[in-house]
This record gives sequence, structure tokens and C-alpha cells, in this order.
Amino acid sequence: MSRMTIRSSYAIDAATDQRIKRLAAVWGVSQAEVIRRSVQRVAETNEGVAYSPADVVAHYRNNVLPRSAEETRTLIESLRKLRHDADAARARARSA
Repeated sequence: MSRMTIRSSYAIDAATDQRIKRLAAVWGVSQAEVIRRSVQRVAETNEGVAYSPADVVAHYRNNVLPRSAEETRTLIESLRKLRHDADAARARARSA
């Protein structure tokens, strides 16, 4: 293994932290090694892949969403409110 000379800090959510710790225990390696292996695997399988919006929609039409139905509804409502607020602000700016 090459010498590790770069140290970085990243903010992650609690669920990801627990997954990394669980994988480290199962694999018998450090948390840093879990991250290195995971990044390597994704890079090898998805390098250069660019998904179109249609690809993403097709994927989630056939697979489980990464959040619950209630979380999805809350997110949609939040995004809709942001969009409407931005539309209203643009309308006010045009009329001023």
C-alpha cells in the first residue's frame, strides 16, 4: 500500500458515520480504508458516467427511493415553496 500523506476532513451525517464504522468492523480495517475502498469501487464502476435527467427518473421509477414517502412529500413542498418565493421576488423586482 502506498504511504498516506494527505489528510482531509469531511462532514457526514450520522447514518453514513455508522455505516463506515460497521463496515470497518466487518472488514477488519480502519475507517479510512473503508472510505478508500468505497471510493475506488465507485470510481472503477462509474468513471465518466453522466446521467441525464431521464436516466435518473427511469432509475427511481424502477428502484426504491432514497427517502420515505413522507420525507419525499416534505422535500417537494419545501422546493415548491422556494420556487414560488423566487418567482414572487422576480416579479416584484420587475415591477419596481
